[in-house]
Amino acid sequence: MRTIFSVLAISILFSSCEKVFFPPEPDNEPVVIFNQFWNDFNEYYAIFEERGVDWDSMYQVYAPQVDEGTTDDELFELLTAMIQPLDDGHVNLIAPGRKQFSSNHIYRDSVGFSLWDLDVIKQSYLGGSFEGVDSIGYVYGLINGEIIYVYFTYISDNMPVIDDIIAQYPNAKGMIIDLRHSYGGDFTWAFQYFGRFTDQSRLVFQSATKNGPGKEDYEDWYPWYLEPSGDYFSKPLVLLTDRYTISASERTVMALKVIPGIIHIGDTTNGAHSTMIGRELPNSWYYSLSPQKILFADGKSYEGIGIIPDIVLFNSVSNLENGVDDQLDRAIDVLQ
Repeated sequence: MRTIFSVLAISILFSSCEKVFFPPEPDNEPVVIFNQFWNDFNEYYAIFEERGVDWDSMYQVYAPQVDEGTTDDELFELLTAMIQPLDDGHVNLIAPGRKQFSSNHIYRDSVGFSLWDLDVIKQSYLGGSFEGVDSIGYVYGLINGEIIYVYFTYISDNMPVIDDIIAQYPNAKGMIIDLRHSYGGDFTWAFQYFGRFTDQSRLVFQSATKNGPGKEDYEDWYPWYLEPSGDYFSKPLVLLTDRYTISASERTVMALKVIPGIIHIGDTTNGAHSTMIGRELPNSWYYSLSPQKILFADGKSYEGIGIIPDIVLFNSVSNLENGVDDQLDRAIDVLQ
């Protein structure tokens, strides 16, 4: 199982969350660094309101604490203290020789990270007979000889496997799509291949991206639809999520949630589904922020909230140690 650091490092540096890096400024004095950091968030971070943070007040609190004598350790502590209230899984600070800081308390404190174990699923539910590995983005097989189970580590060019899975198990009763601990990527792949699960065009969400320094400088709202694609898979679907379902994986959750009849089980998703951009400070520290608003098909924003399951259910470490995944058991019950 990946460590928290590995998951975050991949999510920030290598996933397709639309990161853009800009060249560093020539001056790396502490005050300059602080001001650039605060100003970039002020101009490009889109969801202060959703996150309940007054960014101007953050400047008033922390700017007086920075001067030319501020050390790197002190500056790192001030910057992380300033972004911590955002509690945003897309807001991170990376500095050489220091543990990566996540604004999001779920990732930062590893909340409930051990409440999911793919090895338990492989052995106890798939009987050791499965296709794929998590490192290539998927694991799938049959449960009880009649229910398709598929786990997606991330959302990207691993999505075409959905066609192979459906073709391989034409007589299956239904499908469980597991997006627990799925760390994002490029949701457009999911929209293309999960079109197998809809027989008509369905609005999933709208997005508006910050395009200027003013508080109201946004591009026009852009609607995203799940469109029919390929032969329609009409059998029952169950979706599993947890607090580590984040970013493009959350947008994929949104796409599945607009499909009538799907049952969503598990824990609420992370609540960080804006796109993400990365930037560099003059001292070569890197950070990421969220420049986009997202409204789900119901017209509401779930930033900082997450997508709540139809059936909220938690696993236990003791049951997992004994080979029992309570959330997956419930999903199986629904389909039997």
